[in-house]
Amino acid sequence: MADQAGNGAHLHLSLWSDTRNVFASDNEVRDGFIGGLLAHLPALTALTCGSVNGFRRLAPRMWASAYAVYGPDNREAAVRVCSPLGESGEPNLELKPSDSAANPYLSLGAVIHAGLDGIRRKLDPGEAVEVDPDTRPGRYPRLPSSLDEALDALEADEVLMEALGPLRRSAYLAVKRSEAAAFAGKDTSYELFHHLRVF
Repeated sequence: MADQAGNGAHLHLSLWSDTRNVFASDNEVRDGFIGGLLAHLPALTALTCGSVNGFRRLAPRMWASAYAVYGPDNREAAVRVCSPLGESGEPNLELKPSDSAANPYLSLGAVIHAGLDGIRRKLDPGEAVEVDPDTRPGRYPRLPSSLDEALDALEADEVLMEALGPLRRSAYLAVKRSEAAAFAGKDTSYELFHHLRVF
């Protein structure tokens, strides 16, 4: 439903060393991981939002995020820093622009690769955003609003393209560009009908 928040498959993750949640004890590592996610997020969406329809969710006030920002318990941030639940809870990150149409192997691998790149390069995630980023027009980078835009960002992202390797990246880009062309200008019901009728 175009006027309502869509149901995604948001990704919750934390980084562990043996039995220790590194995100709970090392802010430099956590911030680097977030910085990596944000730096690669436009390209990541081509892998974490695997369909044309998935980009209809990446809009303001749809709880999937339209902006490449992070914030504590901010449902409109692309990367939400989740508070621990209960006394024994552990902090984790939630990547909101992610859905069940994504290939889980490519999606998870790319997310981990992006986060580790941020740790290696000590990327600064910038300011934490505690408000709806759409209330501050022009201040925050907008995520791709279509599969085509995300594929352009992926193709320009040297780190993720290298990680995918030559065969996988060329095959993925070719298949997804053909899907984008096939569903160009069509509505959600058209896309769902054509996806579901093959079963």
